[in-house]
Amino acid sequence: MRNIFKKHPLAVGLSVLLHLILVAFFVFGVELSDKKVVSQPQVNIVKATVIDASKIQAAANKLKKLELKKKLDEKKRLDQLKKKRLAEEKKIADLKKKSKQQKEQIAKQKADEAARLARLKKQKADAKKKADAKKKADAKKKADAKKKADAKKKADAKKKADAKKKADAKKKADAKKRAVAEQAAREGALQQQLLEEQQEREVQAAVASFSDLIRQKVERNWNPPPGDITGLACDVRVRLIPGGDVVDARVIKSSGNAFFDRSVELATKKAAPLPLPSDSNMFKHFRTLEFNFRPGG
Repeated sequence: MRNIFKKHPLAVGLSVLLHLILVAFFVFGVELSDKKVVSQPQVNIVKATVIDASKIQAAANKLKKLELKKKLDEKKRLDQLKKKRLAEEKKIADLKKKSKQQKEQIAKQKADEAARLARLKKQKADAKKKADAKKKADAKKKADAKKKADAKKKADAKKKADAKKKADAKKKADAKKRAVAEQAAREGALQQQLLEEQQEREVQAAVASFSDLIRQKVERNWNPPPGDITGLACDVRVRLIPGGDVVDARVIKSSGNAFFDRSVELATKKAAPLPLPSDSNMFKHFRTLEFNFRPGG
């Protein structure tokens, strides 16, 4: 009863009022019929009864209209709730579908990255195996050369001892001559070393300068991948031909983001021809070039 009153307070109130009016009508109507009142005509009593019944009927009609309106409003509210619930269910279904697609995409990215890492691991293992084999061959070659050198040294020592007994004077002259020649050779070697060091410094400076120019041109042709790439960087190895055309471009030190690495490789190829020194003799130093790519750095 309390719940009905909370949901339909107006209807319940009118219903109670109607019942009170009906009770009053029957109680007071009976009492009036029992008393003998000559001064009140019977017509007036009938008229009053008709007026009260019409009011009751009007109140009942009003109550029915209110109940009908209440039902219609309630139906409208329930229809809106149903429509809203269906929209929410569709939204949840769409979110689940989108979440599933995102999970599948992330799984594919992880699988691709795992495959790439496996390839890198195999490449490193093959390189190590090859290096170990070369090291072993070099060690054997060095041991053979030492054995041969020791034998030659022993023979030379014997020959030298024999020659010493026969030509001490010639030995002294030869020693002096040799000392002069060695001194000249040392001086020449020192000059050659200084020249080569100077040339190496010039080459390194040129490589550093043009590596920076190449990085800048690559960055101008670079399309950043989607997502957060703040702080990412990678090392790129480029193989060039005369004129600056790119034969190959590979990331040799990954940024950790496969999409970022791939975008840098594509930008390097797209930036061809890359800037090179005008001196064609310098190209041998730029045939294979490595640079660090860091956006804005």
